[in-house]
Amino acid sequence: MNHYELVFIVNPQLSKNSKLFDKCKEQITSIKGILHRAEDIGLRDLAYQIDDCSKGHYFLLNFDCLPNHLNEIESLFKFDETILRSSIVKKRRAETETSALMSQTKDIQVNTEKTLSEETKIEEKAETKSEEKNENTELSDSKEEK
Repeated sequence: MNHYELVFIVNPQLSKNSKLFDKCKEQITSIKGILHRAEDIGLRDLAYQIDDCSKGHYFLLNFDCLPNHLNEIESLFKFDETILRSSIVKKRRAETETSALMSQTKDIQVNTEKTLSEETKIEEKAETKSEEKNENTELSDSKEEK
């Protein structure tokens, strides 16, 4: 048996309805392949637009199977319009640890969440300062009226 890595990118607008990830895992087990790693990496920016999409939903599978069964897995991708790109690469050894793509995606998501929370805090501070200024001006206006 040979080791393979399968990466495919799905249109993010259609990825919710796509059951291709599950179909691939089922196909690998049905041909008596061994699934080592299955990652739903998530939404990432594309290097260039594909079919008017600037983002894609990434999936990664590492598995073992016989070379003559590889065509059965490839056939899942031929006529599926939700797939933007797919690639099957033969590997020297089985990959079981978390992929670099997955760890980069998690890092990007964490940094984005931190940035958003920091921006929210800054906006809240700005709002409270403007509210304090409004209160101060109202107080000073009421003192002038007296």
